[in-house]
Amino acid sequence: MNQTNTESTFSRHCLSPSAGSSDAWCFARILDRLDDGVIVADNSHRTIIFCNDAADEILRTLGLSSDYDLLTRFLDKKNIIFNPPPQQRQSHSVIHNNRIIEFSLHALPDGSICLQARDTTEKKRLESIAQTVNTMDNLGFIFSGIRHEIGNPLNSIKMTNSVLQKNLDRFSREDISRYIDRTASEVTRMEYLLKSLKNFSMFEKIDCNAHLLNDFLTTLLDLIKPDLARKNININCELPPDNIQVNIDPRALHQAMLNIISNAADAVSGQAEPTIDISTFIHGRLAWVIIEDNGCGMSDEQVKMLFQPFYTNKVHGNGLGLVITQKFLTMMRASLDISSQLNEGSIARIGLPLTHTNE
Repeated sequence: MNQTNTESTFSRHCLSPSAGSSDAWCFARILDRLDDGVIVADNSHRTIIFCNDAADEILRTLGLSSDYDLLTRFLDKKNIIFNPPPQQRQSHSVIHNNRIIEFSLHALPDGSICLQARDTTEKKRLESIAQTVNTMDNLGFIFSGIRHEIGNPLNSIKMTNSVLQKNLDRFSREDISRYIDRTASEVTRMEYLLKSLKNFSMFEKIDCNAHLLNDFLTTLLDLIKPDLARKNININCELPPDNIQVNIDPRALHQAMLNIISNAADAVSGQAEPTIDISTFIHGRLAWVIIEDNGCGMSDEQVKMLFQPFYTNKVHGNGLGLVITQKFLTMMRASLDISSQLNEGSIARIGLPLTHTNE
């Protein structure tokens, strides 16, 4: 391994020995004992100045060694530039020799480059198995829900038509009209289900770009305020600073937030002062949008079931709204958390990824 002046390179990072200790541990020795691979390179001299044992093992699985030129040629073929901009951390996932390796690069203060490497093959395999099991469970809920949601109105239509057919000669025009209206109502119910399933398949390809969060929320509020005003629902919004940019697909986020606000509007119906509050704040690499209502709230058991397909607390709901919402947000690498207290209200927290400009 081409490892020159390792101790002198890291000597300025040495930790002060604790009282009574005869060993002065330095970062180089600590990094050498990590499970994650750590490689430090000097680009100006095209040399590897540090490579711990874990990195050596990962490089061997890729058919490489701790040689600067060999490593940079490999990374270049994977479209990874071994010279990240200052103050930026870049992450990449590489599949090679049936292994999945995650690389993270960042520039150190002295101008050298630190490359972290982690073999996530086994982790990804276990995640894939867990996801498959979860998908099969959800498919069971979905098929059971579809059978129930379509089966009931179909049975009703069948019975209505049977009664109508047997009594055409006896029924008055008003009776016939009433039975036809009942059939039409059940058809509308099935159309609503099919529309929801169509929404579930919308935006299969999410197109995320940088958008000003202030502009997005302002546009959304202009659309929903008239409808909420007709329902006598107060809505308050604390907009973020003008320069906050998030990486989103505005169409998908619009649909997701409409679903959440619609649920909040249903929850506050009947309250003395129905109110929905929207606020924002920045934490880490996420811009958080908080939607809070003073509605009827939910029990702990109801909260646990929120994202199960076809589970609903609404008389006329089909239990797909939040499933669709979670799907859209996940595809945008956003997060959704909902908490609630019975008879006190609910809070939905949406975490949107910031663009590099805000980080």
